[in-house]
Amino acid sequence: MKKQKFAKSKQLLIFLFTAISVCFISCMDSSLAEPKSLIVILKADDLGETYDNWNEFIKIVNDSGACAGIGIISKNVKTQTSLNEIRRVSALRQSNFFPVIEFWNHGWDHEDIANGTEFKGTDFKYQFEHLKKAQDFFKDSLHIICHSFGAPHNRTSPITLKVLEKFKEIHVWQLFRKIENETNKPWIDPDISAFKPSNNRLMLNIDYLYLYDFKIDRIIPNYKNDLKKPYIIIQLHPMNWDTQSFENFKEMIHFYKEKRRGVFMTPYQYYKYLKKDYISE
Repeated sequence: MKKQKFAKSKQLLIFLFTAISVCFISCMDSSLAEPKSLIVILKADDLGETYDNWNEFIKIVNDSGACAGIGIISKNVKTQTSLNEIRRVSALRQSNFFPVIEFWNHGWDHEDIANGTEFKGTDFKYQFEHLKKAQDFFKDSLHIICHSFGAPHNRTSPITLKVLEKFKEIHVWQLFRKIENETNKPWIDPDISAFKPSNNRLMLNIDYLYLYDFKIDRIIPNYKNDLKKPYIIIQLHPMNWDTQSFENFKEMIHFYKEKRRGVFMTPYQYYKYLKKDYISE
């Protein structure tokens, strides 16, 4: 009798262990599986000091179970408080271990200069030095290896392409193709041609650009058209938002998450997904 009870108990333990293991694997697989809906990348620009609007934006993204990329203007991060907050936020993780917020290189100073901007109308040396100072700031002050780039004002030149070649750790270039149209291989846009696991340079085009307040009257009605694309990028400027813009932002996130209409990814996360190297963070 005791042997029978022991055997039954053993079988029960094996069953429970197997069930827990299957559940764990299934949970992991569900977050890493092939998305069957639109991939949505949020591109928030112009972080310097971590003012209230930035704190609110990050809180909404984190609380809603979404994720986003935030472009840092390195020279404008001036206080230890902001450094500490960026480091803290960079440690927040999604269920698949990727960051909730991916901080990316939005230039060293974002300043306009004569006849151009930081990466438009400037020579190779100027652009290289600015990109390097920003990359070094990420590494030395934020303790982050920065893998993504987006130029101030979405303004670049053919020189920028040559400069980016010098930074092998940068794998993602976010741009506005209507303005930045001098780019070519090895940067691959999945919306134009197939991105293969052997590719190391991902180009992502901005679909929706908001400079000031944030509205969703274009985004939601256009959802069916967007489904024809492998991804969309929505460029945002949370520092300019009022209360209504934040409410619109919450509504947009809810729209995509409801009925699984969209899957949120950060820029580098999407790159790793396309590389089929999604479980690597």
